This record gives sequence, C-alpha cells and structure tokens, in this order.
Amino acid sequence: MRELKKTNLKDVRDHWSMCFNCASCYYHGPLVPHNWLSLPPPEWSPPLRKCPSYEYFRFRAYSAVGRGNLASLIFENSTFPITDDLLKIVYTCTSCGMCSEICQVFQPLKTTWALREELVQRGIRLPEPLEKMHANMVKYNNVFGPLQGPQTIAGIPTRGKDLFFAGCNVRFKAPELALASLKVLKAAGLDIAYLGENEVCCGSPAGHDGNTRLLEDKALQNIEVLKNSGAKRVIAVCAGCYKTLKIDYPLIAGPLPFEVVHISELLAALIDQGKIQFKSRINKRITYHDPCFLGRHCKVYEEPRQVLQSIPGIELVEMERSRRWSYCCGGGAKITMSCYPEFATTITRDRLLEGKRVADTLITACTSCFSNMTRALKREGIALEICDISALVAEAMGIN
Repeated sequence: MRELKKTNLKDVRDHWSMCFNCASCYYHGPLVPHNWLSLPPPEWSPPLRKCPSYEYFRFRAYSAVGRGNLASLIFENSTFPITDDLLKIVYTCTSCGMCSEICQVFQPLKTTWALREELVQRGIRLPEPLEKMHANMVKYNNVFGPLQGPQTIAGIPTRGKDLFFAGCNVRFKAPELALASLKVLKAAGLDIAYLGENEVCCGSPAGHDGNTRLLEDKALQNIEVLKNSGAKRVIAVCAGCYKTLKIDYPLIAGPLPFEVVHISELLAALIDQGKIQFKSRINKRITYHDPCFLGRHCKVYEEPRQVLQSIPGIELVEMERSRRWSYCCGGGAKITMSCYPEFATTITRDRLLEGKRVADTLITACTSCFSNMTRALKREGIALEICDISALVAEAMGIN
C-alpha cells in the first residue's frame, strides 16, 4: 500500500515558507505572469469574492495564507495551544480549491489538509460532529449512523460490470435521486448493478478533515467490496465520492481494478451515442452550478453542460462565477455544514442568490450540493428551483 503523502505537514512546510503573502488566494490576483491586455479576463482573473471563509469572517486568519502561517507555527512548536478558536479557523475551510486554482505554484489547500492531518495525528479532539462521523464510518460504514438505508432496488442486481455508487448522502437523504439515476441508466441499455444497503462509505469526510488513516481503511475496504461485485466501471453521482474514488484511492492503493466515472460524463457519452432519447421538452431557463470536487478538483466542466444543452427546450445561462471560478455551495465535504451550519448556510445562500439573478432553475451534478442547497432554499425562502442533473434527464426522457 502506498503512503498517502499529499497531506503530510512535514512535506509541505518548507514549500509553504516561500509563499509571497500576495493575498491572491483571497483578496486580489491572480498569481499568474501574463499580459492582462491580451488574455481573456474570465480565464485568468478570478472573481473578487473567492474564499468562502474569508468572505464570511473578513479576517486574514480565515484565508489560505492565514492557515498556512498557522501550520508553520504548529509545526515549529509542538506545544502551541490548540484552542476551539484555532479549530474553527482550520475547519471552516470548505476545501473548495479556489486558492489552489489561483496559486498553482504553492497549492495552499494542501497545506490546510496537512495542518488537519497533523492535528489528528497529535490526538487533538476535533469538533464533535467530526468525531461522530468517524465513529459512524467505522461502525456503520456510513456518515449518518444506524439509520435505515435504502434496500436493494427491485430489478437491480448487486453484481455487474457497471456498478452504481450512490454515496451516503443519496442513500440516506435523497434516495429518489438514486432511483432516477438507475432508471435513466437502465433505459439507456446498461446492465447496471447497485449494492444498496451493502454499499460502504467512500471515506471522503475523513480524508478532508485530516483522518487519513480512516480514509485509507475505507479505501481498502471499498476497493475489495467493489472488486468482489464484479465491477469494471464504478459510476458515482456525488462529486465528493467521485473525487475520492478517482484521485485519492490510487494514491493509497495504486492502480484500481475498475474505471471510475461521474454520471455526468457517462450521460454525455450515452447522449452522444444516441442511447438516450428525449421525449419531452423542458422549457426552462436554467443555470449550472459547478461542484467544487467535480470541477476544480477533477476538471469536469464541459460534460454536464453538454448534457443540459442537449435537452430540448433548455436555455442554459451562466452565473457570474462559473467553471474554474465557481463558488462553493457551503457543504465543505460535510465538514463545514456539520460543524458550522450558520457559516455554511450563508455561503449556500450567496450561491443561490447568484443563481436566481440569471435563471429560474439551478442544476447541479453533485447530490451533496443538491442536499445543501435544498436545505438552505427552504430555510431562506428563496424562489428558485433546485434540480439534480440525473433527475432532469429522467424528466426529459419521460421517466416517472
């Protein structure tokens, strides 16, 4: 098994000490040498409002620079006091990756992940919701605990070459999205399989909150479960699960015995092959929210838009912040939403209002984003429809 080195504080400390403190990651920028008169601003100029935690708290400590400096202090001084305020600074980073998209030389987000890993390795007691999630992942193989998850869906086998991976959020909070996705894939002619109640949490929250040992355990457990299912292709609907399976698992276990795809990539391919046929017009003005883990982390930007633009009647318009500069939904790999819900909901509200300014319906290709936004929508009373991309495709195909 390969050691997961991407978040080790000792590996990034010397690199981070060269940071220019230019503030590009949270205030102005970008840190990219270029002739700004000849390059298109949307590609090279990040939005003025970029770092969710800095925008909310308005203190530099809550930025990538602040967390990087804090990491250096903690690394140099093993007795540096770890207070609740310090933990709040560390764990209000949503892992959206905007800072690393801007500063590709120093990759600030990796330093924040390294700091979190260092705290876990020192035995620091984390915010209570994280401790509870860790316990649930170990004992129940999901982040929510002993809740009744969805049973294996009738007509869907538990073994097969194409395996649908729902993720904890869909299994326990939005099972209707799993059903919509499975019906779409079956209608497209795929012999799809689904583990249902036997599915194991991917480990994403643990990997992002610093408990990389638990992520490694979940990765090895999951790889074995997925391999035993006969899977040659694993289809993820949650962007967090997709990023974890696609990027983190090979760092832990080497090349995987199966391919990992996001459902938006697969839908785009099936539409291009003529295997998905639309029967209904969807006369809506929509905008698309790029999930952080699907977009910036995995560079999947065009396939979801190809799917949406292929649906008859759809008018797709972009928000001010889109693609590589898309704003976070506030979920933060379930970490910020669980530990600091007021902060997270404010970030979600900001994104919803941005969507409402240009469209009547907001589409996302991440079931965690869908749940976060739906919850905030009800709380804030914003007149905007939220829809998952698979559910929209199902509607356009005439699937109930």
